[in-house]
Amino acid sequence: MSAPSDTGGEPMRKNSGVAEAIRRTAYFLWQQDGGPEGRSMHYWLKAKEMHVRQRAYDRWLAEGTPAGRADDNWRDAAGEIGDK
Repeated sequence: MSAPSDTGGEPMRKNSGVAEAIRRTAYFLWQQDGGPEGRSMHYWLKAKEMHVRQRAYDRWLAEGTPAGRADDNWRDAAGEIGDK
């Protein structure tokens, strides 16, 4: 099996760098779990969530760690990566 590669929609095609980072992370996670067959979507989604979380956290830090901005930062990060 190769690394998970489903980009999950049009927005991901606009940022191939993000898609490639998610692919690398998904492949790493898959390898760490022994390379189980038939789980590519699971690893893709897990890696994508990790990248969304990291972007939201980075955005929050860049803003000076303001209280009450978690939802906005999460929504913005998800939008950058391709979630609606």
